Amino acid sequence: MNNEPLIRLSSLTKNFITDAGVNSAVKDINLTIDAGEYVSIAGPSGCGKSTLLSILGLLDTSTSGEYLLNGHQVQNLDVYQRAAIRNKEIGFVFQAFNLIGDLSVVENVALPLSYRKMKKKERIAIAIDALEKVHMADRAKYYPAQLSGGQQQRVAVARSLVVDPSILLADEPTGNLDSANGGAIMDLFDQLHDEGRTICMVTHDARFAKRSSRVVELDDGILTG
Repeated sequence: MNNEPLIRLSSLTKNFITDAGVNSAVKDINLTIDAGEYVSIAGPSGCGKSTLLSILGLLDTSTSGEYLLNGHQVQNLDVYQRAAIRNKEIGFVFQAFNLIGDLSVVENVALPLSYRKMKKKERIAIAIDALEKVHMADRAKYYPAQLSGGQQQRVAVARSLVVDPSILLADEPTGNLDSANGGAIMDLFDQLHDEGRTICMVTHDARFAKRSSRVVELDDGILTG
């Protein structure tokens, strides 16, 4: 039986060079996330949460330390290798939705599958299935501008699911939503977690952080709990 965590970070540090010198966005991070966990990374704005999530999502690289994903070292991969792993292993949900305005809902959701060798009919079928999971299949032919913010975020969640990722990474997914729609997105995350999805969410909202199964606190780039 494999007891290795899905994600293991060891002594992970990310430095930025500024006019004032070296700034450590995250410092000596040690963190594990098991398959099936729902983890929140909480802390005030500017504490390094989004930087850490970008490294987890292979959108950025660390300055030092080790990152194991599914038992494989990924911190030193080139940009093309990281992109290939992202498309296979990682689903993203962003605060700003990041939907393409001139694509329909179903086309937006199917977009990550365009990098795979499958027919358009198959891509659309998988996208519709993902939309059904977030209760948006009836809006498949709509365009983003025709949807509310909460509906757009549901579509963004569906898009993150089409590649059947090992982990879902969410960066302030309720940040652009009112309280009611934010709560609805959190209900959706609860549902996905109950279905066995691994989720790592960045949030500055303590109410939403508490809905995860584990909360880790980040303060000034350092894990404090």
